[in-house]
Amino acid sequence: MIYIDRQLKQWALNGGITPYLEDCINPASIDLRLGGTFIDLGTCKRDRFSHLKITISPGDAILATTMEYIVMPSNAAGVVYLKSSLARQGLDHALAGFVDPGFKGQLTLELHAHYPVTLTAGQRVVQLVLYQTEEPDKIYNGRYQGQRGPTIAR
Repeated sequence: MIYIDRQLKQWALNGGITPYLEDCINPASIDLRLGGTFIDLGTCKRDRFSHLKITISPGDAILATTMEYIVMPSNAAGVVYLKSSLARQGLDHALAGFVDPGFKGQLTLELHAHYPVTLTAGQRVVQLVLYQTEEPDKIYNGRYQGQRGPTIAR
């Protein structure tokens, strides 16, 4: 079962997402915003958006982060989808968008451009969909637990 708006709001208000903006709730997803730091995968250099904006050129790839810190329930898994308006501008989000039950941290986003795309810190960039699961035998406690900011492979 997919969490709907009222379930997402309850999860968010109970500490599931910080900072939380109620207008980011959609009928069956919640929008997550772009944080202000990124890693250029060509140089592995961490940087902040100059003037809170970055333009990704065709062929470039960055690791970005969500502004929000997520605390996944132990009985839900999440999937992250790029906002369709950004996909229509030529942005692509790599397929590493699964969030395990029990994960805590900011989400790292792998973004690639097919055309020049300008991104602004704070803009809505992805949607998180939560799927209710049975209580698993173990919850996520991997190497990215508690991450803040974009995180390269560990």
